[in-house]
Amino acid sequence: MGVAATPDSSRSNDIANSGYDPKLSNKEFSKAISVLGIKKANTHLWQLMLLGILAGIYIGLGAQLYLVAISSGLGKIVGGIVFSVGLVLVLIAGAELFTGNVIMLVGTVTGLFSFRKLLRNWTTVYVANFLGSILTAILIWQGGLLGSVDKLNALGALAVSVSKYKLSLTFGECVIRGILCNALVILAIIMSTMAKDIISKIVCIIFPIMTFVACGFEHCVANMFLIPLGLLAGGATLSEMTAMFHNIVPVTIGNVIGGVAILLIHPNRIRQLKILRSSSKI
Repeated sequence: MGVAATPDSSRSNDIANSGYDPKLSNKEFSKAISVLGIKKANTHLWQLMLLGILAGIYIGLGAQLYLVAISSGLGKIVGGIVFSVGLVLVLIAGAELFTGNVIMLVGTVTGLFSFRKLLRNWTTVYVANFLGSILTAILIWQGGLLGSVDKLNALGALAVSVSKYKLSLTFGECVIRGILCNALVILAIIMSTMAKDIISKIVCIIFPIMTFVACGFEHCVANMFLIPLGLLAGGATLSEMTAMFHNIVPVTIGNVIGGVAILLIHPNRIRQLKILRSSSKI
């Protein structure tokens, strides 16, 4: 005597029989990366500025969540998970993030757009990310969420501590931690681009970002928020705020190197793009 199928088992069978694959094929992924790169390269300057400012705000909000998690005693693992909301917002809601746009190098190498357009994007987005991050830090500080200079709360004290620690790192340490950081960010972008549905994309983003945050690697856009926030909480003057560049400049160099390195380690992606471009129009 047969057993009647339950609604849940029928649904599972339907999904299994549909042949649904949660990730794109190699050809679909190559085309998605190419189209994304071309779109970024040809975006109007004012749009890049707005989307770059948005990304700075998103990463700043993720970094603020990280501080809240750490100050609440939830640890670096949880802090890394909540920090990933910044990249989730960038990739799902849509914005322009300098460290992520390193992946555009693939489009330049394969001849999809010029090196001039690549530099135009990187420069504009970098400046916009800085503006968005600084704006977010000022708003958080002026909102009284960290207390006052004379009476910092636990969150404010942590912000000062994090800022001082980042500024204590040597040039070499910043570069190396920047390399490791953006290798993971680019991997998160590659994996999230390969995923078809939003939930899969979010999962693909969370774990690499959690790893770089928990391990103490350095992200230039996050530091554009965290360091100024700590300096503001510590009562730094406008001239003293320039100290942030002792960290941000070498971390930026490391982020670019790390992003490029991980792309070179995955030459099959570039090869697939070349084959796709020579066989069909994108």
